[in-house]
Amino acid sequence: MRRGRTFILLGLVLAVGAVLAAVWLGRTSPPPKKPEATAQAVPTTQIVIAFQPIPRGGQIITAAVGLFDWPASKVPPDALTDVSKAIGKFAKIDIPQGLPILQSIIAESSAGTILGGDASLAIQPGKVAVAFPLRSTYPEKENLPYDRRDTDVLPRLLSVAFAAQPNDRVDVLACFWVYELDKDFQTRQPNKFFYINPEKPESPVQIPAGRPATGATGLGGLEVPSEPQLPRMVCQWTVQNARVLKLGDWAAVPPTPAPQGGGGQQPTPVPSLPQVATLEVDPQDALVLKYARETGAQLDMVLRAAGDKESKFSTEAVTLQYMFERFKVAVPPKLDYGIGGAGGVPVGAKAP
Repeated sequence: MRRGRTFILLGLVLAVGAVLAAVWLGRTSPPPKKPEATAQAVPTTQIVIAFQPIPRGGQIITAAVGLFDWPASKVPPDALTDVSKAIGKFAKIDIPQGLPILQSIIAESSAGTILGGDASLAIQPGKVAVAFPLRSTYPEKENLPYDRRDTDVLPRLLSVAFAAQPNDRVDVLACFWVYELDKDFQTRQPNKFFYINPEKPESPVQIPAGRPATGATGLGGLEVPSEPQLPRMVCQWTVQNARVLKLGDWAAVPPTPAPQGGGGQQPTPVPSLPQVATLEVDPQDALVLKYARETGAQLDMVLRAAGDKESKFSTEAVTLQYMFERFKVAVPPKLDYGIGGAGGVPVGAKAP
C-alpha cells in the first residue's frame, strides 16, 4: 500500500516538473519570425578588373587581372570583358586593385602604336628619348654638297633610305668642320688690321691682313688670302646602339594636299617625308647629339644588323690625310691644262 502511494507521489512530482519546464521554455524562447520578402537580385555582367596593383608603365601579366561580376548598370563604356585583351598591354596610369581595366588606360606593347604622351612608356628605364633631325644642321648651307641641300634627298640619306624603323638599332656618324681661330679673340683667322696715322689718330685706316712677301719684280709687299678660310673636316663614329622609337612626329600631322588637278578631281594627299626620328639613347649620348647638333655637325645614321645589340665599334677618325694615305690617293701635279669644276659643275656656275 505504502509502495503504491510512493509511485503516485513520484508521478505527480514529474507531472508538475514537466508543466513548469514547459512554461519556462515558453517564456524564454523568442517568438517565431515572420517570413521576410526575398531581396530582388541585381543584374551583373563579368568585366576585367585588376586583381593586384599595376604601376604606370608596367606590363599586365596573367595573375594581375581577371573577370569579376560587376553591376550591369554601372559598367564603364570601354570596360574590357576579355582577359586576353589586357594581358601583355601596358598601364597608362597607376591601376589600383579592384579597378576595372578600361581600353583607354592601357597601351599596346609596340612602340609604334603608342602615341602622344604615352611615348614615355616605350622608353626603357635608364634611357632617354632624343629627337634626331633628318635634315641638315650645318649653318653654312652654301658650303654643303648638293645632296645635303636637297630637302627631298637629305631625309633619305640621314635615315638610311628610311630603312631604319621602330625598334631597329642604329649608330650615329658625325662630321665636324674645323676652323683656325685667334685664341684671344676666339674669331676666325685672318684678323683685320688697322693702321693708325700719327697725324690722324682718330681715323684708323684698314689694310689687308696678311704676311710680308716679295713679288716677282723683287718688290716687297703683303700677301693676303684670296677667299675666306676653308674649314678642315673630320668624321668619326659617335653614338652606338641607339634604338629607333619612331620616324616622324608623334602627334598626327595632316598630309600636304596635292595641287588641284583639272577635271574637278579631288586632289590626292601627298604624304610628307619625316623630318625627325626619335632615338632611345643613354643620357650622356643625348648630350653628345645635342652638342653635335648645336655646333653644326653633319649627322648620319647607320643601320645595325637585326639582333646586334652588343657590338662596340672602335674606329679611327677620318680626315683628308687619312683618306689620301689609306687609299693611296696621289696629289696631282700642277699642269698647264685642266678640266671642268668639281663634281662636273662648270667653273663659275652658281650653286643652287
